[in-house]
This record gives sequence, structure tokens and C-alpha cells, in this order.
Amino acid sequence: MRRHATALFAVLLVLAGHVMSAQFEVDSDLMRNIEDTTKSLDSNVSLKDAKSAAAEAKELATLFAQVEDFYARKGDATDAVGFSRKTHDLAEQVIKAVDAGDYDTASTTVIALARSCKSCHEVYKK
Repeated sequence: MRRHATALFAVLLVLAGHVMSAQFEVDSDLMRNIEDTTKSLDSNVSLKDAKSAAAEAKELATLFAQVEDFYARKGDATDAVGFSRKTHDLAEQVIKAVDAGDYDTASTTVIALARSCKSCHEVYKK
């Protein structure tokens, strides 16, 4: 009986470790959604599709707020919080540029947004 209890305890420890590590990883679907939306945003800015570009920039602002919140709660990821905040701000700038019909600024800002993503991935993506 004691051996079964020890084995059960070991299994529970392994499972708890997997659950705890899952809490501290950004959801890959979220990041894939961000990547796809960024690519689509770039295309829609190039096409001067104000409605689609504004909607995608707003979606990105919301998604980056979620990423920022994740890293803020995780702790010990100050750079990731900064990258997320910067990219959120860039998405907001794209919205303003698109609303103003300034597609040159919107395009330049989308490039900066994508670079911010890449900079964060160089530090945190494994």
C-alpha cells in the first residue's frame, strides 16, 4: 500500500510540474494569431484598406495588452513587458495613421511593430 502511495505521489508531482510550467508559457496560438494578423495588417496598409487595417491594428493592440499582462504576472520578464508595451503602442499609432489616411506612416509603423516582435523573440523564444 505504501509503495502505491509513493508512486501516486510521484505521478502527481510530475503532473503538477507540467501544469505549473504551462502557466508560464505564452500560448502558441496567441503568438501565431499575432504573427498572422501582423502580416495581414501589413498587406492591408499596402492596399490602403482602411477598414481592415484599422480592425487588425485594434486586434493587435488588444493581443499585445494580453501578452504584456502575461509577462507582468509572470515576473522576472521586464524586457518582455517593455517589448509588449512598445508593440501595443505601435499598434495604436497604426490606428491613428490609418484613421488619418497616412499610409506611409502606417507602413513604417507596421515595420517597427514587426521588428519589436522579432526583438522580443530573440530574447524569449526558445
